[in-house]
Amino acid sequence: MTLDPATLAEATRVLHDSPLFHGIDKQTLREILAKLHLKCWPRHSHVMEPSDTIRHFYVLLEGRIKVTRRHPETGRELTLFLLGPGNGFNVISLLDGRAHDVDTIALDDVKALSAPVERWHQWLEQYPPLRRALREFVGYRIKQLSELASELALDDTMGRLVHLLLRHFNGDRHTGHPNLIRDLSQEELAHMIGSVRPVVARLLGELKREGIIDTTGGQLHVLDLQRLLEKAEKRMNDANSQSRENPG
Repeated sequence: MTLDPATLAEATRVLHDSPLFHGIDKQTLREILAKLHLKCWPRHSHVMEPSDTIRHFYVLLEGRIKVTRRHPETGRELTLFLLGPGNGFNVISLLDGRAHDVDTIALDDVKALSAPVERWHQWLEQYPPLRRALREFVGYRIKQLSELASELALDDTMGRLVHLLLRHFNGDRHTGHPNLIRDLSQEELAHMIGSVRPVVARLLGELKREGIIDTTGGQLHVLDLQRLLEKAEKRMNDANSQSRENPG
């Protein structure tokens, strides 16, 4: 589907603010947009199969997508990334040319811009700023995965939840996204921290009773950032003390 004038204006704004296109001049952006196509998916649908990750590269224009892995035996799900407008959602496959075995699911009605992977490779060769922006974005994604792995290994569930809330308090400073988790269900929040819904419900209730958060109307708001920071710092100090006491 080609871009109508209204969609083209929206796409120009989103890509201009996207970390994937940081440093790209307006003329180059127009040249790229002229060759992108619009694709839409309804809420809760699977956005792409692993085999499609090596055929097309997508940039999210509207809505949110979660990228998850599911345990084949237990069915437990872990959300690796939560993506908003301006994010590319198969960056790894764009770089290594291998199918990425993840579930990519629309949390809202979703619009994305796409072009064949071969064309993106041509643009990366043709436009050095695009290459630099992609390299920085990949570095940020690797850092995210490293932090997730560390939290799963070292933090208790409350610690992981507190860090999640802090990361999204004012949106994502690396991508310019607004708060992507504000209206997520408890189950979706559980998937983001490697837990289950009843545990997350209990912990959110604890934070709410302490006056740190509010969940009125299904919207999650941080009311007391200072106390949330103090809770994160205390849990980190406790973990460090325990590590020194039990070095083996």
